Amino acid sequence: MPTRKGEATKARILEAATDLLVTGNDINLDEVMSLTATSKGQLFHYFPDGKEELRRAAAERHLARLAQQEAPAALSTWQDWESWIEQILRLHAQQANADACEVAALAGRALDTDQTTRQLVGRMYEQWTTQLANQLTTMQAHGLLRDDAPVTDLASTVLAALQGGAVIDKATGSTLHLTRALRQILALLRSWAT
Repeated sequence: MPTRKGEATKARILEAATDLLVTGNDINLDEVMSLTATSKGQLFHYFPDGKEELRRAAAERHLARLAQQEAPAALSTWQDWESWIEQILRLHAQQANADACEVAALAGRALDTDQTTRQLVGRMYEQWTTQLANQLTTMQAHGLLRDDAPVTDLASTVLAALQGGAVIDKATGSTLHLTRALRQILALLRSWAT
C-alpha cells in the first residue's frame, strides 16, 4: 500500500509533467526529475513504462485540472452564466500573464500523435458538451430558455468559442478574442430566452 510520502512524490512528479504539457513542452524525464528533486528510480517506480505512461497520466491530470477550473458547477440562471464567463475571462487573463493556459493547451493535446491522449481529450470535450447541455436543459425546465432551444448545438458552440478564443489569444498574446467570443455566446444564449 502506498505511503503518504510516496503518494506525495508521485503527485509532485505528475504535477511537474502536467505543467510541462500546459506550457507547450513535451515531457523530458530529466527535467521532471530536476523539477521534483526525484531520482530515476523513484520516477520509474511510480511510472514503470516511463515517458509515455507519464505523458498519458499528465494528459489525464491536465484534463482534470481543466475540469476543476473551467467546468461550471451550476449554470441554471442568466446570472450564473454571466458570472461563469467573467470567471473564465479573469482566469484566462491570469494564465496569459504567466504564459500558461489550460484551455489553450488542451488544443495541443487534441492534436497529439498519441491516440490514447487524443481519445482522452475527445472524451473530455464530449463530457464538457454534455455538462453544458444539461445546464441549458435545466434552464429550459425552469422556464428561462425556450423549449425549442437547440441545447446540444448551443453547448457545442459555447465550448468551441471557449477553446477557439483561448487558442487565438494564446497565439496573439491577447485576451481580446476570447472576451469577444464569450460575450457573443452570452448574447446568442440570451436570444433563446423565454
